[in-house]
Amino acid sequence: MQLQRMTGVLMPLFSMRREGDCGIGDMMALEEWGRWAGAHGVKFLQLLPVNALSEDDAPSPYSAISSVALEPLYLSPERVPGIELPLPPYPADLPPRQLPGGPDLVDYARVRSYKRYLFNRAFDRFERESCFAELRGEFDRWVQEQGAWLEDFAIFCVLSLTYGTNAWWHWPVQEPAAARAMVHGSEPACRQKRYRMWLQWLCAREWAQVGRVAAECGVLLMGDVPIGVSAASADVFFERHLFDMGWSGGAPAEGNFAEDPFTAKWGQNWGIPLYRWDVMEHDGFAWWSRRLRKLAEIFGMYRIDHVLGFYRIYAFPWMPDRNPEFLPLSGDEAAARCGGNRPGFRPRPDDTPENRRANLMQGDYLLRRLLQAAPGLRVVGEDLGCVPDYVRPDLSRLRIAGFKIPHWEIDSQQRIVKGETYNPCSFATYATHDFPPICNDWNDWFAHVQAGKAAAIDSELAPDRRRELLRVGRDCARVLVWLGDYAGLTPQQAIQPWGPGVKEALFRALFACRSAYAALMWTELFDVPVRLNTPGTEGGTNWRPRMPFTAAQAAAMPQSRWITELSRATQRS
Repeated sequence: MQLQRMTGVLMPLFSMRREGDCGIGDMMALEEWGRWAGAHGVKFLQLLPVNALSEDDAPSPYSAISSVALEPLYLSPERVPGIELPLPPYPADLPPRQLPGGPDLVDYARVRSYKRYLFNRAFDRFERESCFAELRGEFDRWVQEQGAWLEDFAIFCVLSLTYGTNAWWHWPVQEPAAARAMVHGSEPACRQKRYRMWLQWLCAREWAQVGRVAAECGVLLMGDVPIGVSAASADVFFERHLFDMGWSGGAPAEGNFAEDPFTAKWGQNWGIPLYRWDVMEHDGFAWWSRRLRKLAEIFGMYRIDHVLGFYRIYAFPWMPDRNPEFLPLSGDEAAARCGGNRPGFRPRPDDTPENRRANLMQGDYLLRRLLQAAPGLRVVGEDLGCVPDYVRPDLSRLRIAGFKIPHWEIDSQQRIVKGETYNPCSFATYATHDFPPICNDWNDWFAHVQAGKAAAIDSELAPDRRRELLRVGRDCARVLVWLGDYAGLTPQQAIQPWGPGVKEALFRALFACRSAYAALMWTELFDVPVRLNTPGTEGGTNWRPRMPFTAAQAAAMPQSRWITELSRATQRS
């Protein structure tokens, strides 16, 4: 199958902006950006996960409380039946909880309070007024079609509200049957359960509308499937036989996360229970099939986050809330507190040829089975990190496009791999949401080069400090020269600050590569040097940056003309 060459932009839904939104991107904003994409040669918009989130102040999209339920924060209030226009102001009697920041950061606490106020008032009208009778019938029919997941999710939300936490292991009610009975035996709880179902129905209706608009514009929406689901989720509470709560999935330490000492020493501990693949196989992987079929109702393509985890996954014998306890310990000391278990790859490491073959066979089998659940969708696999050499050939056989980060594609002779040699079944980009935009990295590398040059002539520097600055400067100069070579720049042209010429050369080379998919982040496209997330850290500005402009305003910006012309010149439009 010949893959169409396509340009894409990573635009998390929370980052989008439209006139009259409520402080966070919503689906009307996504429609506007879909029209912008269709008019500017952009063939797909890459989103982050859109599943229902906990009510934390700045929740990670990768810590969803359901594998299929959708996040109501992204609903457009103007389209909710029962909400009167114009929208009322933020109520004076609501606690004015606000996160630090300005207009270009999402204030989750305030947005959630305001939308909850709007939606609750609308639900009251929806339930009692005769003008909504036909819609109530449509809603009731939809509920009947959904099956057990919707009921379980709504009950989980009710109990989370009742007990003030999603961490169900702290609830006094531990058994699913008792939880269902408790909610069904209370009229207020039943109303709250119906309200949560109603929100999911609204999400399904508006996502269907967004999908129609995107299709009319010739634009694919690209979803994201996290490798795991939060331990504090409806899935794990009601279907815990499918999960191994004794282990928490994550990634090994790679030495490049100085922002967080635990991540630098131990790795990333994501707090996701491992799957009991043998148990899932007994019912034909029904949980995964449901998850992917629901995804296919919205998206035409999707990214599998940490696809390496299907072959083997790094895991910790403790959950993230205990990370501070283990930070100062040695490996032996940690194992002594965990019954002899220590962090490592599960179900087996890649330490022998037999284990490598077994891991390859497991990943290939699982992915083949899961791809059958939603055939016809384009699939991208995020295969970054500690990548065994058997993974990428297998992904290519499965027609799953792996990632190409140009400055990480270095051959055995320490030369950058040119884009014209990339496997067409691949996804080329300079950065993901977990990394700074390439302009930030470029200027950091250039600053280190300049510091190394200054150190070389500074006779007052301590010798150890001089050697360190020179070493880092040489390393950064090598990266700049690598990327310059990739983009057709001479070393002299490459070792300079970021500017329009560097941006043009780098992205022209990226878009000209053989990869079927070439993407950049909205921050890179529009020259907004902010970072979306710093792995291993929580709070702050993570998952909060917003575009300082709407789609209509962006259409008049030179960057929109630039990507149109670049996509056309590299035959991606």
